[in-house]
Amino acid sequence: MADLHFREKLKNIEKAASTSNEVPEKAKNLGMGCFTLGTILLIAFLIFLAFSLFINGILIGSSISFFIAIILVFVLIKLWTAPKLP
Repeated sequence: MADLHFREKLKNIEKAASTSNEVPEKAKNLGMGCFTLGTILLIAFLIFLAFSLFINGILIGSSISFFIAIILVFVLIKLWTAPKLP
């Protein structure tokens, strides 16, 4: 029951953001672009860190860094392909 209430809140927020004239579409695209760029830079840094740790023989830190980078890639792909709430 709490999930339906949360979904209704998300629908109301998306409706206000998409139909309201207060937030222009250009600002929404710019915000998503900045978030995407920051996430891509973080992923690149984590992959660089993973390889550096691997070269120096620190396997646990390397695998943790690489695993976090894979999770971030998965989250970014899901955000790009997410459908709009009905």
